[in-house]
Amino acid sequence: MRAVNLLPSGSESRKSFRKEDPAVVVGSVLGIVVLFALVAGFLNVHSKVNSEQKKLSAARTELARLSLTKKPAVAPTPIVQKPIIQTPAVTSEEQPRLAAITTAMSTRIAWDRILREFSLVLPSDVKLTGLTLTAPPAPVAQVAGAPEATPSQGLSITGTAFSHDGVARLLSRLMLIPDLSNVMLSSSTAGATGSSSVQFSISASIKGAPAPPPLPAPVVPVDTTTDGASS
Repeated sequence: MRAVNLLPSGSESRKSFRKEDPAVVVGSVLGIVVLFALVAGFLNVHSKVNSEQKKLSAARTELARLSLTKKPAVAPTPIVQKPIIQTPAVTSEEQPRLAAITTAMSTRIAWDRILREFSLVLPSDVKLTGLTLTAPPAPVAQVAGAPEATPSQGLSITGTAFSHDGVARLLSRLMLIPDLSNVMLSSSTAGATGSSSVQFSISASIKGAPAPPPLPAPVVPVDTTTDGASS
């Protein structure tokens, strides 16, 4: 028997939905979802912009209305000057205490500051074997014409260095300390044969309080009486 096709012409060329590629179907669905999301977001933002634009227009209208309204002038508040409290005068009972505190502060020596400054300028190639600090005597007023007293040495150090250059470096750095004066090298001798160390000794004066001004020369009384006046 001969087979007869009873289907209409062209039905074989149509593809079923099930025969479509799954990747194409999924991509199309995702594209449609993204498009709907963009449209929804645009509409939402557009509505918010319109709302904010209306608020801005209303605020500008209110500002223009308020600028046309005249406000009454406010009188400036007068400035009241407070009385200045004067510094109380020093009484006769407080004067000795104030003088004693001033004298003590003027003769005070900051040993911690001197040691801190000394540690900052000490070279790394210098090793100390001895350090002596002596407070200078209190300043005494000198009589006019008398010779000035020689300042006593308040700092004395001994130590060793690798070379004479290290000793010279320490000596120059000690001269930069404001609380020291009259920095002098007492001795600097090389070690024994085959030794590279140098033994040294340095002395300096510690600045104390400035000396008070010299006292005036004593006045010798002169006898101004005459024989005629006595008679």
